[in-house]
Amino acid sequence: MVGCGRLQTCQGGAMSIPAAPFPAAYSTLSAQALAAWVEARYSCTGPVTCTLLRRGLNDTYRVTGLAGRDRAALRVYRSGWRSPGEVEWELGFLRHLAGAGCAVSGPLPQPGGACWEVLEAAEGPRVAALFGWVEGRWLEAVPEDAAAYGKAAARLHTAADPFRAEGRFALDLDHLLTQPLAVIRPLLAESPEVWQELEAAAHRTHAALTALAPRLEWGPCHGDLHEGNARLEADGTVRLFDFDCGGPGWRAYDLAVYGWSLFSNSGQTPEAAEEAWRAFLAAYQSLRPLGAADLQALPLFVTARAIWFMGLNAGRAHEYGTEVPDLGFFQYGLKFIRDWEAWPEA
Repeated sequence: MVGCGRLQTCQGGAMSIPAAPFPAAYSTLSAQALAAWVEARYSCTGPVTCTLLRRGLNDTYRVTGLAGRDRAALRVYRSGWRSPGEVEWELGFLRHLAGAGCAVSGPLPQPGGACWEVLEAAEGPRVAALFGWVEGRWLEAVPEDAAAYGKAAARLHTAADPFRAEGRFALDLDHLLTQPLAVIRPLLAESPEVWQELEAAAHRTHAALTALAPRLEWGPCHGDLHEGNARLEADGTVRLFDFDCGGPGWRAYDLAVYGWSLFSNSGQTPEAAEEAWRAFLAAYQSLRPLGAADLQALPLFVTARAIWFMGLNAGRAHEYGTEVPDLGFFQYGLKFIRDWEAWPEA
């Protein structure tokens, strides 16, 4: 044991560590305690197990032991990331989509009907919600899977059209470009040339989308339609999950997320990514045609998504550490934007 332990005053009279647990920026909640929380609130057939699967924007746990299902997914939202009202919008959207016959992973209500609860963590309140488990395989960046995903996206937007609810942030240009720039800028204070290029890309994208905005389709969106947020089930159904980044927004942006993922993260050659991208858009339009302005906006929204993603990581630097969104991370993002804007099909 070192120094003053839990004392509030060290030798010499200087105030130091408080007697209460030291404040945290982020904590990982005990899987065992969460299992007990689930067992106390849901119908169960036996001992509940809870296993941490992934630490991301939120934490995801696999839960077993619930009545009527082999597995479920428990999400513990990051403190300060989503308010209870914003979570309620997301879960209400999922309930609406499921009721409209859309293949999604919806929330699992407690016997009393509640779908979420606030847990008090070291860093502050965190919302917890239980979701249905999604079976099936990952979608691959190939035309066949891309086409299946495109049709799923079209069905999602059609089912979402009637949904109306308040209390959620909008996927507008402030959210996609202005706010991300504000959190990126301090991390590039010592690299003015990188900042200036990124700022210029954001400004020209903002100007072009502002001109198109009055003609773009707007409605409830998934917000994160990359291939990692869906599974292809044995019967060919593409089931969507993780609507945490969703909200009212431009439908072309929703589709552009898939293009951004294909060209930046899939590991495919640009030509192979282009083939999958075309298959995705053709399949979407076979069910839900896009207007000329939306087609024109798609490549611009791919750039906007790249900037949003850089801002997302910059905004988590106080938890991940500044060596995660380092200079190389932003240089990589800028290279993607340069290459994308130079790509003949963009």
